[in-house]
Amino acid sequence: MLQGLKHRLEGLESPGSLAGAADSFQQLLEVSMEQSQEQARAMLVSQILAGTTADEARLLAALSDGSGFPMLTLYTGGRFSPGVVHYRHSNIGRAAGIQCTDFIAFYLSRLFARGLVVAAGFSEARRTDYELLEGDSDYRKAEEALKAHSPKLKVRRETLHMSPLGSKVWALLGEDAASEE
Repeated sequence: MLQGLKHRLEGLESPGSLAGAADSFQQLLEVSMEQSQEQARAMLVSQILAGTTADEARLLAALSDGSGFPMLTLYTGGRFSPGVVHYRHSNIGRAAGIQCTDFIAFYLSRLFARGLVVAAGFSEARRTDYELLEGDSDYRKAEEALKAHSPKLKVRRETLHMSPLGSKVWALLGEDAASEE
């Protein structure tokens, strides 16, 4: 009986935390009023980890030292608009040792959407790397398929970097890992 009671008490949430996913926005607001900065940070780390795949973690690790990787972006749009990105391709997946290299475009779109990575301009020092990427069979297949639907498809040579937000998140996750040791 005491074991059962202990188990139920451990399942109760402490002030400023949630035992699982929030049931409502109001519940999140109530938790935010009671939680400490440490609890808020722990909740943030938990949410970041829950939304990140192992391959995405490897990509972020490869960028964490400030490295840049060549990236090809297929987009449509005019001269005066940023355009719509349809596909991104980079060799960072192979360099980082991800398992699903054929999903690099998907991983990159998720990392861009979360603001964890940014694209800088063309780097002359990486000219050969861009040319090798343009010869990659996965890239050529995607370009061919997209051109069938968007004849005005354009290619932009860019350099992939971790964003300032990505660096903050990386540092936060590093602090969390250090506190677990």
